[in-house]
Formats: sequence, structure tokens, C-alpha cells
Amino acid sequence: MDLNLFSTFLAVYRCRSITVAAEQLDLTQPAVSAAVKRLEASLNQTLFVREGRGIAPTGAAVSLATRIEDPLATLEVISESQRELKVYCNESMLHMVAQLDEMAYIESPLEEDKLYDDLITQKVDLIIDVLETKRQGLIVEHLTEEDVVCLTHKQHPLVEESMTLDSYFAQEHIALKIRRGEQNTIDYLSDNPLPSRRVKIETKSISSMLMLASTTDYVASSNRSLAEKWAPPLGLVIHEFPFPLRNLRYNMIFHRRYIKDPFHKKKREQIQRIFANI
Repeated sequence: MDLNLFSTFLAVYRCRSITVAAEQLDLTQPAVSAAVKRLEASLNQTLFVREGRGIAPTGAAVSLATRIEDPLATLEVISESQRELKVYCNESMLHMVAQLDEMAYIESPLEEDKLYDDLITQKVDLIIDVLETKRQGLIVEHLTEEDVVCLTHKQHPLVEESMTLDSYFAQEHIALKIRRGEQNTIDYLSDNPLPSRRVKIETKSISSMLMLASTTDYVASSNRSLAEKWAPPLGLVIHEFPFPLRNLRYNMIFHRRYIKDPFHKKKREQIQRIFANI
């Protein structure tokens, strides 16, 4: 049986109100009502009855609360001591947050719907990515913006000359596939139509792109902080783009159920401090 049903039951039992319990749990009233009904169905007992404008616990509810209150409190203490935040993080920002304790990172999947579905169903606790959403129940907090740069190896012909629009599009390129339809990153970030690039390799990984650029004459692209981290060890040179592109906007996305959660809030504040210092 789902232990969350018992936690929801105890909140309703203590508050004597579906509405107040829902506010404490950061859940909707229908979700709390549904949880109580599921528990009643599993136990085959009525737990609450109407009393005036509120609700009152039945004898079965009083007996259940007495039996589970202490064991659940013990489980919560154990859970808190072993707690770890599961985070979907865009590859381009993993180097910024990888050293934070009590956090386990998974590279963000390409499918946007999967990110949100996994967040809503609590398979992950947080997303750090270049995403915006107005989905109900999700909170978006802005972290930072970064520009995008080009990279070539040190012996590339472009190193000896200033990169122009013509010389950029004359090169062969490595393109980063992103989750928005069939676009790649550069096309997505441009407000104006661009000439077709000569894309030799399309990849889902910035790391693969940089490794390939270090051993070929193909032009790569990356957010600036990742480029500055890996250009020296890989023997790459950073170039500015010869045409305007929007900055990448990185956001932190989480479910509103965690907005008051002390552990979740502490980890969010740690992440915010890291990006505030960029």
C-alpha cells in the first residue's frame, strides 16, 4: 500500500479539514479527497463523516491514527537522513552543480514531455534546463543566461582570420540536436532565418561535439562557460558568432508541492547561489 496515503490521512485527521490539509501538503483538494477515498477503499472502512461545515474522524480513523502516527514519524526521520534530490540537468550546466552534496544528477532527456511527466510523477525532484512552462502546478525560477560561442581546433584555418558570416557558413559543422521539433540549437536561437549550414555530424551531446571538433576541421558550438572549461584541455579556440543569437536562458523547475519543503528549499538555495556567482 502507498505510504503517502497514510501521510495524507494524518494531515486530514489533524486538520479536520480537506482544504487545510491540502494547503499544508501543497496538493489540490481533489487530490487529497481522492487519497482519502483510496485509503477507505483499501481498508474497507469509513474514516471521516460530515459534521456541520467540516468533517469528523470516525472511530476507525481514531484507531488508525493512533496506530500509525509514531511509525510514520520514525519513517520520516529515516527518510530525511537518507534523502537525496534527483535532478534532471542539461548537459551544458552539469559542470556548475555536479559537486553539490545530496543530489543525484541525470542528463535531461531530449523529449520535453518526458521531463515534465517525470517531474509531476515524482520520478525526479527538480529540472535545470533551458525550458519555460506554464503547466499547472509547476514553478519556474530563473537561474542565469549565457551566450553561445563557436569552437575550432587550434590549427583550424579560421584561427588565423576573423570569422565572418561567409566564412562561418563556408565551413562544415557539428550540430546539436535539441528537443524542440526538428531544430538544432543555432536555428532555435536565431530570430532571423539563417542560410543552411553544411552539417556533417548531428549529435545529442555537447561533450561529443567538443571532442569531435578537437580532432576534425568541423566547427562546434557551446554555451560559454562549458566552452571556457574544456577549450584549454582539448586544444580548442573559442570564436564569437558572426551573427546575433539569443542567450540561453537557464531555469530551475519544480513542483509546487515542494515550495515549502525544508530540504528541497535548501538545495534550491544552494543552486541559486552557484548561478548568482557566474
